[in-house]
Amino acid sequence: MSNETALSPVRSFSRGHAGILALKIGVTVLCFWYLFQHLNVAELRRTLPGFEFRWAVPAVLLLMLQIPLMSLRWLEIVRVLKMRDRPTYLWMSAATAIGLFFGQILPLIAGDGLRMWFFTQFGGNWRDAAMSVTIDRCVGVGLLLVFSFAILLLPSSLGLFGGHRGDVIVTLGAALLVGVIVLVSGARLLPAFAERRYVKWAADFFTSAHSVVFGPRSVAVLGIGCFIHLLTIASVWSLGHAQDMALSPTDAAVLFAVMVGVTLFPFSVGGWGLREFAMVALFGNYGLTPERALVFSMCFGLACIVASLPGAVVWFGLLLQRPTRLPRSPR
Repeated sequence: MSNETALSPVRSFSRGHAGILALKIGVTVLCFWYLFQHLNVAELRRTLPGFEFRWAVPAVLLLMLQIPLMSLRWLEIVRVLKMRDRPTYLWMSAATAIGLFFGQILPLIAGDGLRMWFFTQFGGNWRDAAMSVTIDRCVGVGLLLVFSFAILLLPSSLGLFGGHRGDVIVTLGAALLVGVIVLVSGARLLPAFAERRYVKWAADFFTSAHSVVFGPRSVAVLGIGCFIHLLTIASVWSLGHAQDMALSPTDAAVLFAVMVGVTLFPFSVGGWGLREFAMVALFGNYGLTPERALVFSMCFGLACIVASLPGAVVWFGLLLQRPTRLPRSPR
C-alpha cells in the first residue's frame, strides 16, 4: 500500500437521516417557541445591551483552544490502540475542527461521522475509525459525569435542582459506578466469547477502552480531557462577566455542568433549544431571571459556534481544492 491515500467524497445523507434531522429541528423550534411564549420580551430586550465583548473574546479563545487538545487526546487514543494507518496530528486537528463545527450546527453524531470518514482516508478501515472516535467520545462523556458529580458537591449560590440536589448526586454517583463496573467486567469477560461473530467487536471495544482508561497512557488521555473541561468552565466564567454577572468559579462550573450535559441528549440540533429550556427551568427562579438565563445560554451556544469556525474554514478550503492525497502518520 502506498504512503498516501486519495481523498474521496463524503456520502450523502439518506432519507432516514434527513427525517431524524427534521425531527430534531422541530424539537429545537418547539423549545424556543415555548420559551418565548412564557418570557417577558421587554425584559429580554433590556438584558441585551449590557453585553461586554471584551469578556466574550477570551471566552471564544478558550473554547477554540480545545480543538488542538481534542486532537491530541484522539491521537493518544489511537496510539494506545496501536492503529498503524492513521493521520498525522495536523490532519487529525483538521478533522477534529471540521467535526466540531458540524457538531454545532447538526446533530452531534454528524461531527463524529465526519471524523470517522477522515480517518478512513488514510488507509484505516471503518472499524478502527469507529472504535477510536467512539472511545474518544466516551472518555469525554465519562469525564463530564465525573466533573458534574464533583461540582454538585461544592457550595454554590445558584439553587440547582432545589431540594432534589442530593438525589441527582446519588444518581450521578450510581451511573459512574455502573459505568466502571461494566467497563472492567466487559474487558475481562467478553474476550472469552470473542470467537462469536456478534461478540468480537464488543470484546475488542471493551478491551481497548479499558486500555485507554487504565493503561500506561491513561494519565495523558484523562489529563487532556480534564483540561478541556476546565477550559469550558473558564469560558463560562468569562461569559458571565460579559453579562455583568459576578459568577464565582463554582457557579461557572454549575452552569457548565448543565449547559454541556444537556447537549448530550440527542433530541435537538446541537443542543439548541433543549439547553435554553433547561437553563430557564433550572435557574429561572434561582439566582437568575428567566430572561437572563435564556440570554446566557444562547450566548454560550453562539460562542461555541464562533469557536468552531476554524473547522468551517478548513472544510471549505478542502472543497475548493482539487482531489488531493493525504499523508499518513509514520508507523
